[in-house]
Amino acid sequence: MKKDRLKKLFDHVDENEMSTVEFQTVWRKAHRRDWKRRLFQSAGPNLAVLMILLILTPLAGYYFINPEHTSHSAQSSSNQKENVYDLSGKVYNFPNQIVIKGETGLPEGAILTIEHLERDGQTLIRKEEVSTTSEGYFQYTTDRLEKDKEYIVKVILYPHLQNESIKNQIGERGESLKKRKNVFWYQRGKGEYSGLKMVGLVNKIEDTTQYVSSEFLRSEKEFKDINQNPR
Repeated sequence: MKKDRLKKLFDHVDENEMSTVEFQTVWRKAHRRDWKRRLFQSAGPNLAVLMILLILTPLAGYYFINPEHTSHSAQSSSNQKENVYDLSGKVYNFPNQIVIKGETGLPEGAILTIEHLERDGQTLIRKEEVSTTSEGYFQYTTDRLEKDKEYIVKVILYPHLQNESIKNQIGERGESLKKRKNVFWYQRGKGEYSGLKMVGLVNKIEDTTQYVSSEFLRSEKEFKDINQNPR
């Protein structure tokens, strides 16, 4: 009887231990699969976050090291907008002709008044008008008259002569031109207008001159500072 009881007892233990082992094995496998599933599920969002961090980190570092970049770009855009209406150019001295070339930054059709004066800057010889091209450039050609004399030329933008599309940009009375270094004010009726004016010198031409000389157009103040006394 004792042997039979012991056998039954051992059989019972074996059965229970086997069940426990099998249960633990199944439990581990199930949870291992669940762990892998959770790992792969979280890998996608984590990978996306990692990629975003990798992209943003160098950018953040760049702007941290160069904080003035943004303000500089904004300032450059602002300066370009302010300078778009500036008037510039050169006077080319040919033996028998005077050629003026320049640009305004204004659209096609802006009217520029050209004055050809004696060296005193008061006696008017000729006055004509030219229009800017689609790129804002302009050109004017006139006769020199005398080779051994100096002359003065003026390029002037009068707001009241412009068409409506130009006035919409510079202002009815040239309000957008007030901050330009070559601005001048003139009275028309009861209103005051702001225009642009540039002055250039036409040099003498010697008989032995073999090249074409040129002079920059300058603001009235700058021109007077450089050319105090007529030669």
